Amino acid sequence: AVVAGVLGALLVRLARPEGAIGSARLVAVVLPAVLALVCVLPFLSGRPHLAGFVLLATTLLVWREQRSAWWLVPLFAVWVNVHGSWLYGIAVLGLLGVAHAIDERRLERRDPLCVLAAVGGAVLGGALYPRAFEIVLLPTRQFGDPVEREALGAYREWSRVGWDQPVLWALLVLGAVALVGAVRRRRWGDTFAVVVLVLLGWSGGRLVPIAAVTLVPFAAVALREVGTLALPSGRAARASVAAAGAIVVATLVYVVVTPDYDLERYPVGAVDWLEQRGLVGEGARVVTHDDVGNYLEWRYGTEANAYVDDRPDAATLLQYRDLLLVEPGWQDELASIEPDVVLWRAESALSDELGEPTGWHRAAEVGDYVVFCREALRARCA
Repeated sequence: AVVAGVLGALLVRLARPEGAIGSARLVAVVLPAVLALVCVLPFLSGRPHLAGFVLLATTLLVWREQRSAWWLVPLFAVWVNVHGSWLYGIAVLGLLGVAHAIDERRLERRDPLCVLAAVGGAVLGGALYPRAFEIVLLPTRQFGDPVEREALGAYREWSRVGWDQPVLWALLVLGAVALVGAVRRRRWGDTFAVVVLVLLGWSGGRLVPIAAVTLVPFAAVALREVGTLALPSGRAARASVAAAGAIVVATLVYVVVTPDYDLERYPVGAVDWLEQRGLVGEGARVVTHDDVGNYLEWRYGTEANAYVDDRPDAATLLQYRDLLLVEPGWQDELASIEPDVVLWRAESALSDELGEPTGWHRAAEVGDYVVFCREALRARCA
C-alpha cells in the first residue's frame, strides 16, 4: 500500500511542469496520472515489479528535472537486485536520449552519460548480487535459448494486449494525447518516442505499465495549456493533503484488521484429505496447478515437494502448459514426472481425460478440485 502510494505521488510529480505547482493546470496533471494509474492498476500487488515501477518513475524524474546523472548509479544498482524491469529502464533512457538528440539536432553530453551511469549501476548491482552477475546476464539466457524464448511466449502476461482489456484503451488515450502534443510542437523526436512506447506497451501485458509511466511527462506537456483550473494551493492544498493522509491511514488500518490470508481459492479441504492419507508433502509427489504449488509451499515449507509453482524453469513451464491444455503427448509428460497424486480443478480438460483407461483412479472430489491416485495407491486413496 505504501509503495503504491509512493508510485502515485511520483506520477503526479512527473506530470507537473519542472516539478512546480503554481503554473500547473489541473487537467495536465490529473489526466495523465490517472490514465497511467489505470494501466498500472492490474499490477498493484505486493510483488517486486511494483518497486520496479517506482524506480522507473524515479529514473524519469532524474532525467526530466535535469538531476545529476550519477543518481542513476545507485538507482540501477538497487533496481537490478529488485526486478528484471531494469533492462527496460536502460532502454527507456536510450530512447529519451535519441528523441532529445533528434529534436535538439545535437547530442548533448548528458544524454549518453545518463545511459552510461545506468549501465554502470546495473553492473555494480550485478556484482553485489549473491551469485555475481547472474541477474545481469539473465536476459541473454532468456532471449538466447529457444526453450527460454518459447517459455516466455507461453506466459499470458507477455502476450499482446487484447482490445477487450481496459488497460490497452487507457494506454492508447495516453499515447494519443502525447502524440498530438508532440506533433503540434513539431517535436519529431518526441513523436518517435511516443509511437515506440505505445507499440512497446501493446506488445505485451507486462510492458503496459512501463510504457504508461514513461508517457506521463509527454502527455502532461501536451495538456499544458488545456483548461483554466490550477492545482490546489493554500487551504485547498492542505485539505487535499489531509484527505490523502486519511485515505492512507484508512488503508493501513484495513490491511491490519482484516485477515492476513484469503485461502478460499485454494484446495484446503482436498489437501487435508490427502494429508490424512500421507499423500502430500515430503512423502508423496503431487502434480497440481502452479498457484496450488505456492499454497503447498506456504503450508509445508521445504517439505512441500510441489511439482510446479509460479516460478518454474523453462522446461517445466512448457510441460505444465501441455498438461493444462492437454496437448498431444501430455500422457508421456505426466508419466515422466512420476507422480503419486494429481490434484486438479474439476472443471478442466485434464480432469476430463484422466481416469481408469489412463491408469488413474478418481479418488475424491472436494470442492472445486478432484483427486486422482495412480492405481498402485488405490487402497490408500479409499
